[in-house]
Amino acid sequence: MCGICGIVTADGERIPDRDLLERMADTLRHRGPDGAGFLATPGIGLAMRRLSIVDLETGGQPIASEDGSIAVICNGEIYNAPELRRDLEGRGHIFRTRSDVEPIVHLYEERGAECLDALRGMFALALWDGGRRRLLLARDRFGIKPLLWAEHRDGLLFASEAKALLPVLGNPSGPNPAAVRDLFTFGFVTAPRSFFPGIRRLPAGHLLISEGGRAVVRRWWGPRFPIRGEEDRGRSPAAWAHLVREKLEDSVRIHLRSDVPLSLQLSAGIDSSSVAALALRLTGGPVETFSLGFAHAACDELAGQKILSDFSPFDLPNRRAVCGPSDLARLPEALWYLEDPTSSGLEVPRLLLAEMAARRFKVILTGEGSDELFGGYPWYRIDRFLRPFAALPRQVRRGLGRIAARWRPMVARGLENPHDVDLQRYARMAGAWSPGQPEFLAPGLAPPPGWVPALDSGVVPPAEFWRWHPFSQLRYLDQTVRLPELVSHLLDRSTMARSLEARVPFLDHELAELTFAVPPAIAMRLLQEKALLRRAVQDLLPPEITLRKKRGMTAPVHEWLAGPLPEFAAELLSTRALAQKGYFVPEAVTALLRQHRQCKHLGSQLFAILSVQLWDEIFVRGSFFRRPR
Repeated sequence: MCGICGIVTADGERIPDRDLLERMADTLRHRGPDGAGFLATPGIGLAMRRLSIVDLETGGQPIASEDGSIAVICNGEIYNAPELRRDLEGRGHIFRTRSDVEPIVHLYEERGAECLDALRGMFALALWDGGRRRLLLARDRFGIKPLLWAEHRDGLLFASEAKALLPVLGNPSGPNPAAVRDLFTFGFVTAPRSFFPGIRRLPAGHLLISEGGRAVVRRWWGPRFPIRGEEDRGRSPAAWAHLVREKLEDSVRIHLRSDVPLSLQLSAGIDSSSVAALALRLTGGPVETFSLGFAHAACDELAGQKILSDFSPFDLPNRRAVCGPSDLARLPEALWYLEDPTSSGLEVPRLLLAEMAARRFKVILTGEGSDELFGGYPWYRIDRFLRPFAALPRQVRRGLGRIAARWRPMVARGLENPHDVDLQRYARMAGAWSPGQPEFLAPGLAPPPGWVPALDSGVVPPAEFWRWHPFSQLRYLDQTVRLPELVSHLLDRSTMARSLEARVPFLDHELAELTFAVPPAIAMRLLQEKALLRRAVQDLLPPEITLRKKRGMTAPVHEWLAGPLPEFAAELLSTRALAQKGYFVPEAVTALLRQHRQCKHLGSQLFAILSVQLWDEIFVRGSFFRRPR
């Protein structure tokens, strides 16, 4: 696990400046405090910061091939490295380390870019093929690990975080307008955009090849579901549950591979509880766990509910981090690590949880990814519930939507949306609020007339997408839009801020591909979310947990923005600061804040506005928050 960065020079004979590489890598020190590695040779400069998890003694990077012509740096973990190593050694390859990264070099020697297909794990990697003068960048299937890139007059730049590119590019003059529109549509930024103009995210499951002064991006893996009506109906629900249980246990087993002790993140839900119970069974325990609570009872899923560590005989010592009203003051620090704002507010509590775990451990296993694989979010139930209404005239649906808006805004948006599960419908159902023309956005950032998310996105579903079941279509959009750019983004940045490696057993691609084949009627029973997972672990967990309704993690953004604000927040939301920066209409924001303090339902919009204002202070002006030492 580490942070990586590098430069491919436009002049293939120029050697990148070592001091510049060191400055780029130094911005990633929090991702890898245990050491650094560099390669500077004509045409290429590679740099990394290392967090030692596997092969503590000889696992430094870059790692080169036997003849030195190929070199790789990788952020992540390759969990099937032992099996790959045995196979490669049997074919004559010579290994110098026990690192989980070294098999990548030898696989590339045999298969070229297709070597990615053999990797089972989370990774963002850069591989230099000196013989062909070619750079390969790749991001794992689900985008667990980040990778950004930019083109510059001196060549192509890449890094784990955008801030590592700023020593070359300089501070931005303002945010990317398209990324701001994403923020006020989805509640987060979608790939390939970032909040930094000119800096692009490599989307999940994509690779970039830079060769001969030309960069080409293409997808190397993506979720694929059966055509509707052609699903495998030969297995019973019990048989599917058995297969899922076996593959989940196998995934947890390989995610426990480490040369340092591991811990677990534990909530009240079935996802992290399943990972914890299997980890305990596989290790023999005890296994230490960490949980997140909130002083605001409405957000605290631990309040009044037992978690797995409360049940006998689960030997899971538990520590709890509690996020209180005063913790909003830590938003500047959290946003420096996060870089691309969200409307969720979860960057602050997640940082608190990572801090607590990192005092004792370098690795933590979590339950992220289950909702995307098994259909755990509310919009799956709502979409299924609303299907019979799709044939009604639009005016009738709008009338029903106005009625539903009083009690379930998501239902109202679903009724008014197009019948097809496209990105526009997805944005309205899964986004933080109804997209439209936010009156508080200044003219330079407001969407153009007639703008819709589907026409302004890098998300291009495969041709067969339209022949999939709606349940599969929603899972595809969750897995390619929300999962990598919100869920994994928050998890990676908050944990790596404290040099903590987060592992996600549900996002094993072999487990995922098994779930893709499950018929929707079995994956979602009536309106019960994650019905298949519940059945798969019903003998593993207490019934109180397996039958518990999902209650996702939410931050108290509504309460934060309705109460007394930290000094920095009050200043940034003042009429003077809003007018000075010019991103928002001051009068509209002031009215929004006043309205929120009456109804307490507009906190997400206000939090996003505050985050944009703060982003400007941190990354444009560089005057508010300095990197902690």
